[in-house]
Amino acid sequence: MRTSSNQRCVCGASHHVPIDTVVIGEDAFERLGEYAGVREWTTPMVVMDVNTEDVAGRRVADELSRAGLRVTACRYSERSGLLATESAVSRLHAKVDEFHPDSLFAVGSGVVTDLTRYVASQVGLEFVSVPTAASMDGYASSVAAMEFSGLKATFPAVPPVAIFADPVTVAAAPREMTRAGLGDLLGKASSRLDWHIASGLYGEPFCPEVERRVTDSLVQVATGVDDILRQSPRAIAQLLGGLVESGLAMAMMGSSRPASGCEHHASHLWDLLASTGERPHAPHGLQVGYATHFAMGLQRFAFGGGIADLSQPIPLPGESGHMPKSLTGHTAEVSAVMEEKRRYLHDHDSQWPATAAQWGAIQERAVEAMRVFPMVSAALSTAGIPSGPGFLNLDAQTLRTTFRWANRLRPRYTTLDFLEGQGELARAIDAVFP
Repeated sequence: MRTSSNQRCVCGASHHVPIDTVVIGEDAFERLGEYAGVREWTTPMVVMDVNTEDVAGRRVADELSRAGLRVTACRYSERSGLLATESAVSRLHAKVDEFHPDSLFAVGSGVVTDLTRYVASQVGLEFVSVPTAASMDGYASSVAAMEFSGLKATFPAVPPVAIFADPVTVAAAPREMTRAGLGDLLGKASSRLDWHIASGLYGEPFCPEVERRVTDSLVQVATGVDDILRQSPRAIAQLLGGLVESGLAMAMMGSSRPASGCEHHASHLWDLLASTGERPHAPHGLQVGYATHFAMGLQRFAFGGGIADLSQPIPLPGESGHMPKSLTGHTAEVSAVMEEKRRYLHDHDSQWPATAAQWGAIQERAVEAMRVFPMVSAALSTAGIPSGPGFLNLDAQTLRTTFRWANRLRPRYTTLDFLEGQGELARAIDAVFP
């Protein structure tokens, strides 16, 4: 699979895709040296942890060395619990300062990739992503999910110039990582609806071709969950391909909007709870998949008849002591998010539907997007991601609190903001969490 650097789209825009090569095949590693030669690299650094060194990192380094390159490494010693924190960033910076590589090769999944992407953007290096698990959609992304001061946040960063993945290696990853990848990709069911309604209500840029790429992958994976869970290399390659497509969609739009909505906001709040010791850390994709069940329920309420008549949105309130304590320790960040959200609503308020017919058209658009919901719900359940309280140490009260406050963590407009603006968020939560 090879991508072009600029793709003219049906929406009329020319989407820039900086990733020039995607290889998902059993010869992927053997092609790394040739690719490095084309880029005229001579001193690559392989970034990995001790787990990914065993499954792929050593082989990647050997293939690059065989091509005559002077290879160095940054090896994180953690067998588990590595996070994209300030400390981990500093360790990679130190290795870069020591060896002065001309390129980076990220061998791993989410954390290793985000650390490499973040540091590469800071020091002005190109990097190649070498996935070792079909666990998340960030391999092709142009943002890095970092956890600074206990708060999960995304930062603009560089996407990889190429992705090389061996399906046999990826299929050998722990099954929980594959389930996480399923959850992350199936979560596009709710994020794409958030994108639709932001476009319909506030005129946010929307591209049907980019959305199609995400939806096609979503449907393909939702109908092949059994084979994916059996860790068939062919099925795993389809899952990984879908996750890469999702990342390319984000790169094409210049943001994570095509692939991240209120289900991701819930996951970020759960990460915050974990950082304060209120619950254990859990894989991002499992959290996203779990949150998707409830996000879809709230979206059914919002756009499937729960709000018959559209009203002008209620102004966003100032924050109060009613916020959960996990957020009260981040009041400055929350205030900044809310101020940016107010600017967004103000700057786009002229797009708000003025007639019942316009609201009806948005509802029809949402209903069409919700057609995949039954398929996605079934696929999530098959993947062992249930639809009731208790999964991932999240009880019913925590779930209710999550969807009441998760929209305070990101400025992106989602269904939670729509329901709050209509004065219906509490009623919707009662309907979804009786």
